[in-house]
Amino acid sequence: MLKWKVLIADDEMMIREGIRSCINWEKYEMEVVGEAEDGEEVVQLAIKNQIDLLLIDLNMPIMDGITAMKQVKEQLPQCKMVVISGYDTFHYAQDAIRLQVVDYILKPVNSEKLGNILMTLNQTLITEVNQEIYLKQAEKQLLKNHEQLKDRFLKDWIAAKLTDDEIIDQLHFLGLPIVMPQQYLVVMWPGYQQSNTIITENERAIFIFAIDNIVEEILDSSAIFQFREGSELLHVCIWKTVTKEQITELVLEIKKCLKINVYVQMEDIHITELTDLYKIHDLCKVKVAKQARVSPIVKQAQTYVQQHYQDSSITLEKVAENTHVSTVYVSRMIKQELGISYIALLTQLRINKAADLLKTTNMTIREIAEIVGYETQHYFSTAFKKTTGISPNQFRK
Repeated sequence: MLKWKVLIADDEMMIREGIRSCINWEKYEMEVVGEAEDGEEVVQLAIKNQIDLLLIDLNMPIMDGITAMKQVKEQLPQCKMVVISGYDTFHYAQDAIRLQVVDYILKPVNSEKLGNILMTLNQTLITEVNQEIYLKQAEKQLLKNHEQLKDRFLKDWIAAKLTDDEIIDQLHFLGLPIVMPQQYLVVMWPGYQQSNTIITENERAIFIFAIDNIVEEILDSSAIFQFREGSELLHVCIWKTVTKEQITELVLEIKKCLKINVYVQMEDIHITELTDLYKIHDLCKVKVAKQARVSPIVKQAQTYVQQHYQDSSITLEKVAENTHVSTVYVSRMIKQELGISYIALLTQLRINKAADLLKTTNMTIREIAEIVGYETQHYFSTAFKKTTGISPNQFRK
């Protein structure tokens, strides 16, 4: 099992021993690989052991703590640092901030506070390792010429440049089902446009490839076909039904591993002509672009409804309370930006989930009604028929 390597640096042996003994390092997936009593030894041991975390006093002999930290940071830029010192001055705090120190603890060390810092650091290190893995996989993908052939085919397909026979030939060549996909998904990453950080086009491309890999991991890679549009859109043709729960997992995994927010739009495909795929493509692009323009208040309201629609007691008042605005205002904003009322949004989520359950489970209509937030089967059946045009039983048949 991977353990994060920790170096403890203090000129007093009693302090070093105290820090080592007051923490259950295994609890945080860490191990102390060394102790240093002067600044030069800090740099030497840190590089030798390729440490992940440095706990260091600022008042060190031969080489002071700040200088040692600078040298370690140059050699090990990913190393995390926590200052443990008796100095509580603004000067030292400034230097620590410039070196991106995780935290600054004054002596005597509080074991509970240090434990909380180590818990957070463990999660941060895990996230960074996952991100590095995904980005390395993405770089390898960039070298594969086969991806260019796939991209070209799909771009031509959704641009309506191919005949039925040409589409069938390409699907056969690429080992995909020779039928219309069941669903179409668009993932948009507009985050870099809203960031003050300047990144290169190549870095943007690396991120979209990383998203590509996460999509393949969470969705069944054997039943999907992807292509990228520029450096902000990923299109996915899906031949095996994907649930809304999987899409939620996808969004959360991208945020967790890559530290970016994405917008997604997925549509079920009901058309049968292969040459008409462009219609679904255009619809998804329009909807996902509209999502990206949604104000923070409406996005927060949307998220709250998505998370609580199964609760029969959810109300517009609760949504307004969660978004810290009045019911009149949030209602008007939802209608203005999403084009539907709050009730329509809630009903849409409930009926979509009910349709999934009707297709994929043997649950009774009453059970499904309760799961999706309706207090009575009659009320659910009425809402379902009004939305879909048929009753739940007819839909299941």
